[in-house]
This record gives sequence, C-alpha cells and structure tokens, in this order.
Amino acid sequence: MFRHQLLIALTVLGIAAPISAQVFTNISREGSPRTLDPGGVQGSLNTTSPIGRRDCEGEQWTFTINYSANPAGMTTSSLQYFIGADAMACAMANARAPVTTGTARCWPIRQTPSLTFTNPTTPLSYTIRIDSKYLIDPEGGNCVTPGTTQGTSNTNYLSVLAFPPSDSNVIGTYAISYDVTPPDAPTSVSASPGEGVAVVSWTYPGSLSTTTDGGTTTAAPPDLQGYWLLCDPPPGSTASDGGVADVADAAVLDGDDEDEGTTGATCATSVLATIDPNDSAAFARYRCSSLIGATATRAIAEGLSNGRAYRVAVVAQDLAGNRSTISVAANCVRPVPVTDFWESYRAAGGLARPGACGVQVGRVGGAGVWIGLALGVVLLARRRRTR
Repeated sequence: MFRHQLLIALTVLGIAAPISAQVFTNISREGSPRTLDPGGVQGSLNTTSPIGRRDCEGEQWTFTINYSANPAGMTTSSLQYFIGADAMACAMANARAPVTTGTARCWPIRQTPSLTFTNPTTPLSYTIRIDSKYLIDPEGGNCVTPGTTQGTSNTNYLSVLAFPPSDSNVIGTYAISYDVTPPDAPTSVSASPGEGVAVVSWTYPGSLSTTTDGGTTTAAPPDLQGYWLLCDPPPGSTASDGGVADVADAAVLDGDDEDEGTTGATCATSVLATIDPNDSAAFARYRCSSLIGATATRAIAEGLSNGRAYRVAVVAQDLAGNRSTISVAANCVRPVPVTDFWESYRAAGGLARPGACGVQVGRVGGAGVWIGLALGVVLLARRRRTR
C-alpha cells in the first residue's frame, strides 16, 4: 500500500549541446474509471496523486514537451520516451535496456503508436499521450503484476531522450507516483436486519503503532479512503431481471418461492465472493452504499426489500482507488418491517401526534382527554403555590 508522500516534480537535468531548453507543460490525466464512482471522483486525479490499479483500465496522461535544439550544435534526429527506476537511470547508456551486463534501470515505453518523434526542428512543442499502465510498466503495461521495471520507492521517472545519444542526451525527467497494492480486506463482517435496510458491521486490521504512554494501538493506514457495501441480490433486482445475480435470487428465508425460486434456501450461493472489485460494471451492480469514511466500522446497506434474504459484503478502498478483496458476511440477513411506538399507538386508535397533546371533542375517554386533564391539574397546583 502506498505510504510515501505523494510526489510529482519536474526535474530538469544538466545537459549539453545540442539542447538549449526543455519544459514539461500542460500535464493532465483523464479517463480513469474512478470518475464514474457515485458522487464524482472518489480519488484525486490531479498530477500529485498516485496512479492506482483501476487507473490502468483506461486513463491517459497528456504531456506537452517544449523542445528547442541548438542551431549551432548537432542535429537531433528523434526524441524518445523512457521510464527510469530513478531520476538518473536513463542518463547512463549502460543502464538503458537492453543491457549486456548488469541490470537495466531504464526501459523504452512500448506503447503503440510509437512515442518517437523524428527529426525535430527548432523550436517545437510536442503533445504526447501515454496510458497510465505504461508509466508503471513501460514494457508490458501490466499494473496487476508489473515486471522488474518498477522503481523501488513507488515512483517512476518519465525521461525524454534526444537521439542520436550523447553523454547527456536526457533533456528532462518527470516523477510519476504510483500505488497498485490493494488495501487489507475488512474482517469479522456481520449484518442485522432493519426496515428495507441491513445494518452492517466489520473490523479492519489496520497497522500497529506505539502510543505516547508506551502502549500500542491499531489504526487504519493513512491512505485508506473508506469502505463500500455490496449486496446480493442487487438492490432493486427481481428474480426475472435476467442478471447475473439470479443465482442468489433463490436465497430466501421467508418460506415461499413465489418470486425467488427455492423454498427455504440459504444465501450460500451468493456470487459476491467471486466478483473482481476492480470490475467497474460488476461492482456498480451490487453496490448498496455510498463511500463510507475510513474510520467507520458500521454502516447501512440501503434499497433492500423486506422479506427477502441478502448476503452483504464490505470492500476497503485506498486513496489511489485500489480496492481490497471482498469480505462477505457469514450470515444472511432479511430486512423486516419495524413498528415503532407511534405506529402501534395509531394502529390502536390513538390520535395524538408525536411531540404534541391533543383533545378531540366528543371522544370521551380518549387519550387526548386524559392528557388534557393531567395538564390542567398541574397548572392549578402551580397557581396555588404562587399565591
């Protein structure tokens, strides 16, 4: 999990002719599935935040490269783009892949179409778009199990090289932070019924730290953003909806099979444990809450139907948008109608409103009459004491 200070900075390296100036400008990122989360972007997509695993699904970074060649110097034939494991890796020819000895620490970006620009002239601005996955794994674009092309501190360096190479052909580098490690999964998930809802509770492993008095405490890591609740069947679904949740539509505890299918079945066939939490479409289908804060250990799953059995689950999400594995509750839950005092009172014929006293003319012996009489006695006693 990403525990480092979020870093993104422009580093212009010392360079020799033919380069006179180079600047990264108009840097932006867009296209991450995170922007489709309820309530807008649930993790910052600005250039100071790390690239997360879900960003690799469709996000692109846009860079404008301002480049000028020295008219009195050598003619540069092309600009090429590399990822370095550290800020200086791509400046050394013996560190650029492929290497004959030692270990490569700088790799060309393999994204197609090619990011190489031929025969740049003076001066020019180049706009390039690079998929997030190639900023993490320049050779394979694999964010789930990247190769050896990652830096050692969750930071890679986009480097622009002028060719043919010289001793100082790196014209600039740009630091890119990333975090593709999912957070820990919640534990001890359980649920209890309410009216059209389920009350879900859980614990979170957190990280152990020392308190000021020498003891220890467990707290959520600083990059934990919050939690989502998932429900199976999905809120609002029916047995005839044709969706993938229908295997759980048979999960009914009310003893009838009028709409769900199997009499007296349990929730054991729930598909929640098989869902990829980074599959945006599937995740959205089963979601039954908004993003809940990082310190929460209890929340409400909403939009459920009374009398129907549900399996619920909790998923943790960090600030890079990475999601934990899905923690499914051990028990089924069936929402039920809840009758409070005032509902029972009105059902029995009571006419008073909550927080108010009322008297109905002609209703002898009604609750309002007795309440009115009691108030009259109290007022009369107060008057006598003040005389």
